[in-house]
Order: sequence, then structure tokens, then C-alpha cells
Amino acid sequence: MTSSHSPLTNRQRLIAQARAMFAERGFEGVSVDDIAAAAGLTKGAVYYQFKDKTDLFRAACEAVLADVRDRVETASMGQSSHHLDEIVIGADRLYDAYDAPDARRLLLVDGLTVLGVDGWIALQEPVGVGLIAHALGHLADKRLIEPDVVPALAHLLFGAFVQGVLRVAASADPEAAGVEVRRATRTLTQALLSGAGAPLKETQWLPLT
Repeated sequence: MTSSHSPLTNRQRLIAQARAMFAERGFEGVSVDDIAAAAGLTKGAVYYQFKDKTDLFRAACEAVLADVRDRVETASMGQSSHHLDEIVIGADRLYDAYDAPDARRLLLVDGLTVLGVDGWIALQEPVGVGLIAHALGHLADKRLIEPDVVPALAHLLFGAFVQGVLRVAASADPEAAGVEVRRATRTLTQALLSGAGAPLKETQWLPLT
């Protein structure tokens, strides 16, 4: 009987080992040689796939973020019939996903230092903004918000989320900070979307001149 799963490519093996080792020992605690040996490959095989250790770290972060997206989408599905609640619940699930050990270490502890602020935000925007825009799209479909504000509003809420996770990561008491940030995120989301309770009318929107 043959397996239904294809064997991992060298790149996938390296990313899987790098993700596990970076999560356990941190970026500085792992060498390219360590990762190559754990994957059963040569150091040259690493550099054939990745420019350097930072490039491999970025790929490991992308793998973590793919799981974050899947966890949030699965956990949020069918949680509420109210689209405002969907956004609040989705934000909570996003914080939960970032609290997983590998996500916390790679994305919050080491990510900023290794990738820099701009690189860190660029890495996370496609997932974070995408999830938020998807939820906001439901409001737009119901004409509870204008469709053309969805991209900007998604980036605005993502920016608030980024500041929230950075606050938790920098806190001496991450658990207490996490509770505080979740409450603040709910308050901000509800305040920004407080008018999304009835179908839009033209008179509800004034020109920004």
C-alpha cells in the first residue's frame, strides 16, 4: 500500500525543522548547520533553497502565519450570526493563535529583531489584513458599511492589532496585558463600527471636503 501523502521536499523539510528549532531555541540559538543536520541535509542544500538564515527564518514565520490563518478561520466559522460579533470573535481568535508557543516565539519575540519593524509588518499584513477584510466584506455585502472603505478600514484595524500584540510581547505580565488588549480591541472595533446597525442611506455619508 502506498501512502496518500507525498514526501516532503527539501525546502519543506528545512522549513519544518527550522520552525521547530527556532520555536524551541530562538533565532540566535540555532545555526544553519543545526537545521541542516536535523533535516538530514547538507549546509549547501540550505543555501540552495534560502539566501541565509534570516531568509529561512522568514519562511518559517510564513508557515506559522499560514497555520494562524487556518486556526482563525476554523475557530471563527459559525460562531455568530451577527457580523459585528464575527469581527470581535475573529480578533479574539487571532490573539489566541498568536499565543501558541511557536507563533509567540517566532512572530513576537524574535520576529521584530530579526526582520525589523517594516519587514515584520510586511510579513503579517497579507494574513492579518486579509482576515479582517474578509469579515468586513460581510458587513459591506449587507450594506452596513460602504464597500469602498473596506481596504482602509481593514488596515486600520490591523494596525490596532499590531500595536496590541506588540504591547503584549513587551509586557512584564503578558497574561494581564493580553486581557487588557483584548478588551481594548473589542471597544475599538465596536466604536468604529457602531453605525453598522442598519442599511446605509445616502444621507448617512457626508463628503470629505
